[in-house]
Amino acid sequence: MARRKFFEQEHPAPATRARMRSGILRDIDKAPICECTLYDLEDGNVGIVLPDTEIDIPSKIYVEDRKDLTIAAVQIRWRDGPYLATSYLERPVLLSKALDA
Repeated sequence: MARRKFFEQEHPAPATRARMRSGILRDIDKAPICECTLYDLEDGNVGIVLPDTEIDIPSKIYVEDRKDLTIAAVQIRWRDGPYLATSYLERPVLLSKALDA
């Protein structure tokens, strides 16, 4: 029933086997905004759970994945309280390569 609710509201659904992992949101200058929880969306993008609903998040940010050790630019597609859905603006790159650039 929960998956149907996502589709009725045109929100991306979590992947059937979504991986939950820790992450860091960064602004366009790559300065840290906050820590968060990341999960896979059915469409291949990433969903975000914020620790607080009052955190102001810009429409374009970087998402650092602490498990995969990657970083990628994303656009926020929608927000519902602490839940955000994104679309990748670029493919994730390894943090070690992003730090060298």
